[in-house]
Amino acid sequence: MSDAPTYSVISYPSRDLPTNYIALVYSKWLRSLRFGNPLFKNIESDAFYREYHKYIESLLEKPLSVIRLAVLSDDHDVVLGFSVSREAIIDYVHVHMDHRRVGVGRSLLPAHTTTMTHITMTSLTIWRNNPKYEHLIFNPFA
Repeated sequence: MSDAPTYSVISYPSRDLPTNYIALVYSKWLRSLRFGNPLFKNIESDAFYREYHKYIESLLEKPLSVIRLAVLSDDHDVVLGFSVSREAIIDYVHVHMDHRRVGVGRSLLPAHTTTMTHITMTSLTIWRNNPKYEHLIFNPFA
């Protein structure tokens, strides 16, 4: 029997994201990108957090932006991971390290993802080593 928690994926147009999830999305995205991609660690800390917060906000304001949350089935306040996407474009995926390698990230991807706009060392490894994702195009300008 698996010890993996039972989770559900809930989706919101970004403009309708409940307030109790907003800070989580920003904080996890900013920290995991800063520490998950060595290039971002070279940016002065205050500038990174200030300016990248604005950039994330601009992505979330796009009309087709959707946020998917992997939450415990019996407690939606416990978030295992999230993704931000626009149709076939995935802007970001974050899965808490305790819940990786059990399909949570895969469940957060749109059905026909073709393009990704962000890369961390973790996502780079998955992209390079998993034939399931070799079709993805990295385009930070999408």
